Amino acid sequence: MCRGAGRGLRRWWPWRGRAKATNTGIEDAIPGHAPRATDAVRLTKNPAPTALACAYQFQISGDGSSAEQLHRLKMPSYRPAVLVFSTSARTPVHLRFENRRKERSSRLYRLSGDGTPVVARIPLPEGGKAITFRVFTAKAHAAWTATVAPLREVPRFREEISGTGSDIVHFRGEPGPGVLHYAGQNAIQLEALDNRLAYRVTVAEGRAGEHTFQWPGRGYYQVRSAGAWNLTAT
Repeated sequence: MCRGAGRGLRRWWPWRGRAKATNTGIEDAIPGHAPRATDAVRLTKNPAPTALACAYQFQISGDGSSAEQLHRLKMPSYRPAVLVFSTSARTPVHLRFENRRKERSSRLYRLSGDGTPVVARIPLPEGGKAITFRVFTAKAHAAWTATVAPLREVPRFREEISGTGSDIVHFRGEPGPGVLHYAGQNAIQLEALDNRLAYRVTVAEGRAGEHTFQWPGRGYYQVRSAGAWNLTAT
């Protein structure tokens, strides 16, 4: 394995050209959101070019240091795929993907374990032989591992599921009413994905509290948040 870590990036980039118009506000510009210490990870300008921490492996690890460093994962022959990100200790994590021109990415994922180590899944884009990203952990020297994995790693449910931070879930129920409970401080969005894990539509969004919505049907859904959440089908 290769080791290393880095700080976050800035702004979202459109996934296959479909997310730019609708996926806004939750990660970068929340009205009334006071800047925090960790916000510096997405407010700084483009860093100077740095060497890749790792190249063409299906799994890499890092230590959570604050040095600007790119990480590269080899993409599998099967698609779609997910990135399974885990930490050895409790710590909030910001992970941002780089785009093909090596500029700061807009694809930010806030991961948290809600009092436990992080285990989260992130959709991977379809194109390219490798994907590059940066990692920022609030806790210095918090060991982490990033692994490319098939869709069977995504948790499935029919009636209820809970989690923290950003993650992917596979809803196995039928279209109908649903409830999103959120206990985080910032905004949350529940997005429906297609079978290639590309963004389709936002089905629920808001802040802390209970939010009702309609499940479009079985399929993959992306939760984008920074706190604890619960999803139910009623």
